[in-house]
Amino acid sequence: MAIFGTISLMAALALCLYGGIVPHLGVIKNNWNLVRSAQNASILTFFLILFSSGILLNALIKSDFSVVYVWGHSSTDMPLFYKIASFWGGLEGSLLFWILVQSFFLMIVSFRYQYSNREIIPYVIACLNFITGFLLLLLLGWSNPLDMQAVLPTEGRGLNPLLQHPAMAIHPPSLYLGFIGFSVPFSFAMAGLFLGKLDNVWVLTTRRWTLMSWYFLSAGLILGGQWAYEELGWGGFWAWDPVENAALMPWLTGTAFLHSVMIQEKRNMMKIWNVVLIILTFGLTIVGTFLTRSGVINSVHAFTQSEIGPAFLILLAIILVFSFTLLFKRIKILETEHKIESVLCRENVFLAQNVLLVGIASTVLLGTIFPLLAEAVRGTKLSIQAPFFNTTIAPMGYILLFLMGVGTLIAWRKSSFENLIRNFKNPVIVATILTLIFSFFHSLGNLNWNVYTIVWLSAFVGITIILEIIKVIKIKRKQTKKSIVNTLFYICFQYPRRYGGLLIHFGVVLMFLGFAGTFFKIERNVTIEIGNSTKIGNYNLLLKKVDQFKVGNANHRAAIIEVFDEKNNFIKILKPAKSFYPTQPEPLTEVAILRTFLEDLYLIFSSENDGEKKSVTLKVYINPLVGWAWMALPIFTLGVALSLSYRPKDVLKNEQMIKDSSFYAKN
Repeated sequence: MAIFGTISLMAALALCLYGGIVPHLGVIKNNWNLVRSAQNASILTFFLILFSSGILLNALIKSDFSVVYVWGHSSTDMPLFYKIASFWGGLEGSLLFWILVQSFFLMIVSFRYQYSNREIIPYVIACLNFITGFLLLLLLGWSNPLDMQAVLPTEGRGLNPLLQHPAMAIHPPSLYLGFIGFSVPFSFAMAGLFLGKLDNVWVLTTRRWTLMSWYFLSAGLILGGQWAYEELGWGGFWAWDPVENAALMPWLTGTAFLHSVMIQEKRNMMKIWNVVLIILTFGLTIVGTFLTRSGVINSVHAFTQSEIGPAFLILLAIILVFSFTLLFKRIKILETEHKIESVLCRENVFLAQNVLLVGIASTVLLGTIFPLLAEAVRGTKLSIQAPFFNTTIAPMGYILLFLMGVGTLIAWRKSSFENLIRNFKNPVIVATILTLIFSFFHSLGNLNWNVYTIVWLSAFVGITIILEIIKVIKIKRKQTKKSIVNTLFYICFQYPRRYGGLLIHFGVVLMFLGFAGTFFKIERNVTIEIGNSTKIGNYNLLLKKVDQFKVGNANHRAAIIEVFDEKNNFIKILKPAKSFYPTQPEPLTEVAILRTFLEDLYLIFSSENDGEKKSVTLKVYINPLVGWAWMALPIFTLGVALSLSYRPKDVLKNEQMIKDSSFYAKN
């Protein structure tokens, strides 16, 4: 079956070649049947890759160690859930999963736009086929997960124990969906550039693709932070690791693109900038792929060194040269006569946000690749640590958060200074009062200015969102005579794009508050004898015993800790442990976390000490507000779902024309 899977991948590569060439021939010969045949070939490509993926998945589930990839990333003792997750847990399997998702998007585009966007869709399909074919070529040439071995081992090496975590079963696929999703708006932009047809149609058509890609990339980043927080045992969720940075950079430029296309849609401006942004966003997804698959960086998130890493630099070079050559060729038709009418307008706020987002992405890129460049040029290893990123990026992040609130209060085209004062007065006053109340409960000497900055800015943005909703509810209630709840639902579904965006902004506020908690966390090393207790913060920790038990396919040696509050009321039993896996020679850390709305109690089992009376050494963190960062994900989900329900009028009109049979005859 593995051989049949490889043959299926070869057939898919041939179809990608066909789908990359034939659409252009169909346009030249004015033969739409050729384009339709390329669309059908693209649909068949997905099913061929799905067949190969099914074969690999079946081999993983059945522990067929004749397949080299299965032997290297699975074992008989692994739970079924992690056998399935090992599909994307290794280099070769993750590349096949990447191609599977890429071909799925190619199929959706080919089927969804069979009749609409007829001028540019042949070149969209050709571009997506080129990307898919390039990846298939790498897979078949250097990283085939269906390669077989002559000697059949009795046991596999197993999946890396660090990856045996529920978040890791969702985090990588989510990132892949985000990375790959940006290839669709990129392909539409390239098709428009190639034909010299760059009106707003490509922006409106790909709006949902861009929004979904942004959402999955956001979810991947948040879930990755959760995995790092719960599995790596260092008490935090973001360390400016190069691979973390690689996922953050396209998220930043993608966020800029989402805001910028709104200006193009409303004012027919910034067309050149939007094309540049989508090129940069897709290019940065390739940079991230290179960093994780080249072996040039050491990271728990990265794969080992492979031959395909440099190939992604070749792909990046092809994309950048081709894209910017087309852009310079068509730059005159992208120019617009519309100008920003006033300094005080929402267009300028969005433009400032774009500059900041791209500035942050550039800083992250510089800090990530500079050590690699320094080592290549001078042969000396450099390391840029978190303080550099925190120092340089934090001020830009604060300004960005402030502009989120300003964008809600300021009007399009032109806003008077008097209106701004009236709109800003209440949010500024309330935010200042809330910050003073916060400072009353926390000593100024123990907190730095970053905390108060984030608290004030978060309060300012949060209040602007709440006041905006209250204002509209009051107006609509007078018109509709409905209850507050019904009016809220009414305005959300009447203006889904605006209020979906406000929900997403509220999620960002929660994330910033979660970040603020890191500035006043408590960190201590404590040694506790069995039967004794110690007090940390508002908690009393009582060590009952050291126990050994089995969890899944690992043996845990854990400290059994009873947690009490200040009044000695029992709360919960925590079991920080060392885990021993059959395929892993060294023990791993299994943290124990007590979650509350305001803070997490986070325990790490550092060591077990023998003496007159047995004791254990624990590393204890009290992490305030960290759960608020995780709450951003369901808020994002609601906001994106609401925003996706919005359909631009031009797209609806185009779809109505397609439904009219006379449209086919005319076109």
